[in-house]
Amino acid sequence: MNDLAASPNRERMWIFISLLALLVTALSLRFGTDIRSLGPQFDERYITVPMNDLMENGWSVETAIDYQETKGPALIWPYAVFGKWLGGDLNALRQVSCLFFVLSGIPLLLLALRCGLRNSGLLLAMVGFMLLPYELVFSQLVMGEVSFVFGAVFLFLVVLWGMGGGAGSDPSRSRSHPVAAPVLYGVILTLLLYSRIHAVALAGGVCLAMWSRSGIRSWPWWLASIIAGLLRVPLWIRWGGLVSPDYQNLHGLGLRLESLTYLGAALLPLVGIFLLVFLWRYRWCRWWLLCPLGALLGLVLAMVAMPDLTIPAGEVDLSLRHDRYQGVIATTVLMLGGGGPASSFLLGLACVLGLASLGAFAALAFELDVEDAVGLLARMQLWALVAGCGLYMLTRGFVFDRYLLIWAIGLPVLWCRMLPRWLVTAQYLALLVIAVRLVAVWLIG
Repeated sequence: MNDLAASPNRERMWIFISLLALLVTALSLRFGTDIRSLGPQFDERYITVPMNDLMENGWSVETAIDYQETKGPALIWPYAVFGKWLGGDLNALRQVSCLFFVLSGIPLLLLALRCGLRNSGLLLAMVGFMLLPYELVFSQLVMGEVSFVFGAVFLFLVVLWGMGGGAGSDPSRSRSHPVAAPVLYGVILTLLLYSRIHAVALAGGVCLAMWSRSGIRSWPWWLASIIAGLLRVPLWIRWGGLVSPDYQNLHGLGLRLESLTYLGAALLPLVGIFLLVFLWRYRWCRWWLLCPLGALLGLVLAMVAMPDLTIPAGEVDLSLRHDRYQGVIATTVLMLGGGGPASSFLLGLACVLGLASLGAFAALAFELDVEDAVGLLARMQLWALVAGCGLYMLTRGFVFDRYLLIWAIGLPVLWCRMLPRWLVTAQYLALLVIAVRLVAVWLIG
């Protein structure tokens, strides 16, 4: 009896420790770096314009809807509201990002619990969440990713909650919610779509995963996704495109395989570890063919659709079309290859390995029981990454590594559930190197 009573207390202790670690990390970055004295970083000079207009000029159709930015109202409005309460300057808006970062830990831990992680495993998942590329940096900056991640984690959690069958014997984690869950999912998806169009990839991941689980009975999730998509149409009509008019030369529809090549390479830090565990232990699983097929696709893309990593000097000209590829992968291959043919070779190699790793992840995900929470999460995560890369194959404009962050929010839990502990350690060490470098570049003057 004492052991049974101690178990929930032990679990609550680890939940507290995990949230405390998240909070301490956020505060350490805020007060231990130069961010409070630094000027605008990344896209802050652009994204804060409509927020400042709302805080300074009040709410109207012009300031709340007809502003010029690539992000939707569901992202701009909360920052303007909370930012004004916190002081109304750049650092106040940055505090809102810090708040979203810390709050994201709550749904992440609930997701981890539903997938069977307990005690120290919860802290391990939290560390993985913090080490996702760019997450620590964006926790201190006014960028679109950190608030989107908060909603995206909730989206995946709602799906698992709706299907029930969570790990363990807790009845509250086993009961399904066939009506409430799709409705709540639709509401969250609508808000995410009004934040960034990237939510389409998450909807694709959920719908395809639910189809593999329930077949035609997954129709409520499809219907909720369609309704959420239709609710985004009025903003599309008003803006006349995916983004506001001034930015439509930067983002729009159009076939471009180079984006798939670059994002395939950028997947390597996120899913490359699955290639190692696949080759080491599971290379003869039923879906093993997906790994070499991914590598073959990467090779074809590297030969026929190599992106140009050259970045024009000067400010972005909104009147012209731009195709830019920037981030950790671009920086690494340019640094190692010197900007010449060697850079193209390295990027092509990264694409081959990245898509082979995605195939390995798919092979491992399909081996898991989709009726189980971790199996369903693995399929949602897989299809979200596939749909996200496909989304950029059908659009033109900027392509950054950081876009993968908003589709990869289930990976910290899956690393802890699908990998042996020593490979989790190796993955975290690699991500730590990336995180330290990004913090040094963007948060230290």
